[in-house]
Amino acid sequence: MGLRDKLVNELPSNTVIGTLGELLVQLRLLQYKVQASPPLRDSGNDLIGVRGGVFKALQVKTSVLGIPKRGRLKRRYDILALVGLKYDGKRLDLDQADIFLLSRAQVEQGAGRGPGAPAEEFRISQARVDELFARPRRRLAPGLRVVAG
Repeated sequence: MGLRDKLVNELPSNTVIGTLGELLVQLRLLQYKVQASPPLRDSGNDLIGVRGGVFKALQVKTSVLGIPKRGRLKRRYDILALVGLKYDGKRLDLDQADIFLLSRAQVEQGAGRGPGAPAEEFRISQARVDELFARPRRRLAPGLRVVAG
């Protein structure tokens, strides 16, 4: 073992798995016109996603043992991404990863809990991303109405 080998720290496998999940979510969101990147400092959110003036904090959970259990989620987040990496003991196939996106409200209502994958409606897709990154509708105060002028 040379001096150079001693200067580089090896990453723990759980760090590698988590980082792969975050990068996959980042790439797939970009496919649907969402710019996502990790915050400059560890704020407890894995990614911040932006599209059309809509900002969302994402928490990413990744596993090589199927879809990860959501576990305890104490941190503030808007979207939970569950990533199941395909690993056969020898080879990790990133193209076959399963990614599901759940809003915080859906998580609080019990979505993504229990064994197996969440419902297919939560799988990452253009429609799913459009729903999660939709611009909020402006609400008028009670008694006000819009008048065309």
